[in-house]
Amino acid sequence: MTSTNERYEIAMEDAAKVLWRQYRKTPEYKSGRRFSINSEHKLVRSGEEKGLSDVILLFVKELRRPVDIHFLLCNRTEGDWLANWQQMHTALFKRVYRRTGELRAKGHDVRFGNPGDEDLHHIPHGGAEVYNELYGLARNLCNSLPYVEAHNISEVCRFLASFHYNFIRIHPFFDGNGRIARVVTDQLAVALGYIPIIAGFPRSNSEKKSAYHAAITGCIGDPAYTSLTLWIKDQLQDKLIHIA
Repeated sequence: MTSTNERYEIAMEDAAKVLWRQYRKTPEYKSGRRFSINSEHKLVRSGEEKGLSDVILLFVKELRRPVDIHFLLCNRTEGDWLANWQQMHTALFKRVYRRTGELRAKGHDVRFGNPGDEDLHHIPHGGAEVYNELYGLARNLCNSLPYVEAHNISEVCRFLASFHYNFIRIHPFFDGNGRIARVVTDQLAVALGYIPIIAGFPRSNSEKKSAYHAAITGCIGDPAYTSLTLWIKDQLQDKLIHIA
């Protein structure tokens, strides 16, 4: 989750080579902005959009396998989950950043909500702390996914909310955590026999984005993840109404 008003610069040494080659042809570069590119630049946005399409394609390829998706995910190890999330991060940002797929290594190096939210959500500081909590989240998936009662919508939505919130709270990567969490949440929903719940989440819709962020914030100190559970349930019901 990032602040809705945040803008930051991607330094030349951090930008993907393909992005920087494109940027050197732009008016901004030629006018003197030669050491960084703004994260809101259309080239960055385009690279991220193409990357998100690649992440979704990875998900779709799993659905096309002859093996049942529920069986496939239930038989993953903790290492399989971590590798899949890192693969998603690389697919998401390979056109934007030079280094991708690496877990956050230092301090509160995060863009998360408003200043001070890192402590409210108990975001791990980096390095081994991030790895240990992410590994624990993967272990929880391994231990709980086979036993979720798929016919119980409330239980399913709470299970999805628990994963979704904790992935974002751990904030394993420097950027893109919300997008990866949403894809994996849909991955888990499909494995449990439901339609993708958060697919096509409108990041540009400020009202819906605000409601989503409020649902995440509401999970602070709530082990039942009530606000996010209800938000996910509303998304599911809305999708089902449109299908009907």
